[in-house]
Amino acid sequence: MARLLIVDDEKMICEEFRETLEQEGYEVDCALDGKEGLNKIRSTEYNLVFLDASMPKMDGKKVLKHIRDISRVPVAFITGFLPVNKEKEILKMGALTCMQKPLDLDRVKSLIHGVTNQKNTA
Repeated sequence: MARLLIVDDEKMICEEFRETLEQEGYEVDCALDGKEGLNKIRSTEYNLVFLDASMPKMDGKKVLKHIRDISRVPVAFITGFLPVNKEKEILKMGALTCMQKPLDLDRVKSLIHGVTNQKNTA
């Protein structure tokens, strides 16, 4: 079973996304800011992290940089809007993909399936 982390400062979005993924059979943790997310990544092994781009104190790009300093966990960057040039920058920083909100559940499940299958065959 895949273990996922959602890092998003909007509590309602985080909770709804968690409930949806748990109904699909995944184990899901939430962090409401970048610092909390980094602490969870240090203490728990995740198959995939969903990371919001726009958060106060530490935005998604800064969090991604810190994640890459401590872990190789796949990261899906999630945002309401991301210009193509910024998306390329995020991918170069080590994100697996960028996904636009509202998230497409079929795409999310496909991504999780791909990541967990890749880990199982590695």
